[in-house]
Amino acid sequence: MKKGYYIHFGGRESIGVSKKIDMQMAELKKYYDMRELEVVTPVRSLPERVLGLFPTMSIRREYEQALEQLEQPDFLYVRRTVADRAYLNFWKRVKEKYPHCKIIIEIFSYPYDKDDFGKWNAWPFYFKELLYRPRLKRYVDRFVTYSEDKEIFGIPTLNTTNGIDVESVRQIAGEFTEKKLCMIGVAFMQRHHGYERIIEGLRQYYENDRDYRVELNLVGDGPEKPMYQELVQKYHLEEYVHFYPTLVGEELDALYDRSDLALVSFGMYKVGYYGKMMALKSRECLAKGMPLLTGCAIDVLNEEYSYAKTFSNDESIVDMTQVIAFFEQIKGMVRDKRDLSDRIRQFALEHVSMEAVMRPIMAYIEESTKR
Repeated sequence: MKKGYYIHFGGRESIGVSKKIDMQMAELKKYYDMRELEVVTPVRSLPERVLGLFPTMSIRREYEQALEQLEQPDFLYVRRTVADRAYLNFWKRVKEKYPHCKIIIEIFSYPYDKDDFGKWNAWPFYFKELLYRPRLKRYVDRFVTYSEDKEIFGIPTLNTTNGIDVESVRQIAGEFTEKKLCMIGVAFMQRHHGYERIIEGLRQYYENDRDYRVELNLVGDGPEKPMYQELVQKYHLEEYVHFYPTLVGEELDALYDRSDLALVSFGMYKVGYYGKMMALKSRECLAKGMPLLTGCAIDVLNEEYSYAKTFSNDESIVDMTQVIAFFEQIKGMVRDKRDLSDRIRQFALEHVSMEAVMRPIMAYIEESTKR
């Protein structure tokens, strides 16, 4: 069995990253002898931290210890970190010791300069990147990217997308209700969620008597929640918009069961993003078997996908009559709510499961490590 190492630089410090490492490791372990290896950043003195800011100096990490732990690897799968002299030298030494070992580095978002180095206190690391990342092509075999780029810094890419463990997500249950639809938004509510566009749409919709009932459940906390609550009170929509604290487990599942459409993000324009989203929330909703409403295109959904409706990525009000028409259209395409959720979940298995998104990486490993 081929041997691989999953290398990261403090990835377990973040709950989200740690969860992703577990999912990727679980998939890789199905086919390879996999071991996790963290390149540790030790506690540094103030002089060491200051010196580490200079472009030609390196952030002190336990590279020697990491190198000693490698045992005849066929490939390394690596979560990207800031490139500096010691980082570059580590890959050089790996290649010298194990010339057949394939080094694959995952870049979560590209281009990443604005995200990683946009703040003034990150500039010293940006200068390191500019100096050393062009040299990575001497040692790195492939970048894994969620973008459509075929080459990054002179290195060929493996194109994939964000994935989740679909089987671990509970599928929705329940039935449709005649002349009623319920939307659900689950988030730590921030500017980019833009749920005020939905609330404004409900205000506009209920200005006249309606025989079709439309409701909204907003689950979670966050800095934007008070603004949403104020709007609901201002427009007297308390009967139709319901707020919940952060929920997990059975409580959240029960609320999903009573909902018909899941909201993704409607405010990406506020943060200057106009590309296609690959947010984990969209994957979770697909895995649950939920039709989607979104204000920004989602990467894995094309025009032929019938169970999502995308509104414009701007501040315009979401027209509830269009939402109702979309909902009635998809209801007419299926036998019942279970049939609808089965179709969507099957799509999730085929497109956003860890098995699906890791497939291009596995194919490269298999082809490139033949001996």
